[in-house]
Amino acid sequence: MARLRNYPILLFLSLIFLSSEAILENKYVASNSSFEVIPEKNVISNESEIFLVVRFNLDKDWHTYWINPGDSGDPASFNWSLPEGFNISEPIWPTPELIPYPPLTTFGYTDELKLLFKLSLPKQIDVINKFSVKSKWLVCADVCIPQEGKVNFILSKGGNNDFSIQNILISDVRSSIPKAIKQKVSSKIESGILTLNLSDIGSDIKDAYFFPFKENVIDYSINQKLEKNSDGIKLNINLLERNKAESLSGGVLKTNMGDYEIELASNFIATESPLNPKFITLSAAILFSLIGGLLLNLMPCVFPVISLKILNFVNHSENKAQTSLHGFAFSSGSILMFVLIGLSVVLLKGLGMDIGWGYQLQSPLIVSLLIFLFIFLAGFFLLNVNFLNSLLSISSTRITTPSYMNSFGTGFLAVIVATPCTAPFMGSALGFAILQPGFSSFLIFLSLGIGFALPYILLSIFPSMLSLLPRPGTWMETFKQFMAFPMILTALWLVWVLSSQIDSFQLVLVLLGISLIVFFYWLNQLKISSKIGLQFRNVIYLAVLVSLFFTLPIQKASLRQDSNVFSDEELAERLAKGPVFLNFTADWCITCKVNERVAIKTEKTLKFFEKKNIFYLEADWTNKNELIAKKLASFGRSSIPFYIYYPDNKSVPIILPEILTESVIKDYLN
Repeated sequence: MARLRNYPILLFLSLIFLSSEAILENKYVASNSSFEVIPEKNVISNESEIFLVVRFNLDKDWHTYWINPGDSGDPASFNWSLPEGFNISEPIWPTPELIPYPPLTTFGYTDELKLLFKLSLPKQIDVINKFSVKSKWLVCADVCIPQEGKVNFILSKGGNNDFSIQNILISDVRSSIPKAIKQKVSSKIESGILTLNLSDIGSDIKDAYFFPFKENVIDYSINQKLEKNSDGIKLNINLLERNKAESLSGGVLKTNMGDYEIELASNFIATESPLNPKFITLSAAILFSLIGGLLLNLMPCVFPVISLKILNFVNHSENKAQTSLHGFAFSSGSILMFVLIGLSVVLLKGLGMDIGWGYQLQSPLIVSLLIFLFIFLAGFFLLNVNFLNSLLSISSTRITTPSYMNSFGTGFLAVIVATPCTAPFMGSALGFAILQPGFSSFLIFLSLGIGFALPYILLSIFPSMLSLLPRPGTWMETFKQFMAFPMILTALWLVWVLSSQIDSFQLVLVLLGISLIVFFYWLNQLKISSKIGLQFRNVIYLAVLVSLFFTLPIQKASLRQDSNVFSDEELAERLAKGPVFLNFTADWCITCKVNERVAIKTEKTLKFFEKKNIFYLEADWTNKNELIAKKLASFGRSSIPFYIYYPDNKSVPIILPEILTESVIKDYLN
């Protein structure tokens, strides 16, 4: 009986001994770190699962690695030995931190790492259950040391036995685990950039970093950029390889609002282009610039001004030396203007502005000034009145004729009125110039100017070629007056463009400015002989100039709200249903409107789109739009027209030529 009475005491002492042994064995101490296992509870009863914490304590300023270690390192690995019927989950990792070691960037944990495991229990368990786990991990500071250790622990069967300290530890570890978000985060890939749309996560996100689960997908050396604008909150991440990014399923998003485990929606849009700048050589871009500049002379917005120079050549055809000098003056003016525009564009681009060829027509102020300029030119063509000479008549100074400065200024003017137009071959060359810094940009804009001036340079070098032109005569005056009407039509077109950029009151003010210019020409035609009359007219000239300033839309314009606003989300949605033809257009782009009239919006083409189930989508760039500018830049372009055909959301899109016909569209889309 004495032995039976002593049995519970012996059993209790045995449990204490085993527990002490377990406590001694559940921690392994290495040279610069230690490794231990801490169960949620040591005594289990009817639970179906409990949590375990695996804790690595590291020496101060030493670190170990996350599941994706970044540029270097290895995550900890575990090999469990469990009693029959028990199952252990994969480790649940807390949010990592950035650990930069220039030029490398790694993801991990400094000083301490606590991992959570879920242990599933069978219905029938033994009184004593022995566990062991062997782990390998890497600790680093100035050097990296591989470590390896094994620990044992015991879970015994009994009543409820909650330990508050262990519960606090479990709660602390759980709080470090990123919160899972059920809704997938929409994402896209453009020109080597992965963009995550974070708008649905929270509007107060001010700082964010994405840790991908998959290794070797993003470029860890380049900072991730958070953008907040009218389109929402976007996180831009540089990629290493686009193909790997398409298999990227998710990761951890660390923000100022909290940490989240996110899954990426598999709606990546293929936007890499065979005409991306990295596939265009500098020599090819220069050749395209020369050809594009030459063809720019034939654009409808340029030809009326060019006609002035043609008439000038004809008028001086008898004096070959004078012809050559006028030709070189005109060519110098146009080349210099191209270079100045190019340098300005590159400078503004370097300052972070979305700028490019034709961007100035997104400004109502610039469009209004161009309207006034074309009306002035129309008056000059019709009435043979030089506005500059009229102003200078206030003093005794007048511009002499023939004036080489006039030819130089005409070269400037020809380039200014050419800026709304983009000739064939110019698109990819301009995109290369604006996206490539330094001397390359200078060479491309210089080549564009040389191509534009090439016919006049040749006439200057070989004045005998003027014999191919008609002889001087009365037809020249008639031709010049006729050229006033293209100028008036251009001004009317610009008024139409302006009507989509400003409100009706500001538009009426611009029309009033046109009336003032017409009044100026009427006043200039009056025959006034008295000195007082001439002085009074000069005062009115100045009053007209001052009044013109007040008719310009200087205040912020009330832009037209377009119901069909382009967005990447709409493009992705349409691509999920079938192929898409994307047209980058603007009211101020003459070539765009001509293409739409003769090739895109014809009955034949629209029926072809319907037959092939191709959705027609427009990106209207009449007014400034950062999303459209970035979309163009992703293809290495900075100007329009630009046409893209997406066969589906996985294939590389097809770029169409800048000048279209119905047959060209069919050939590219079949």
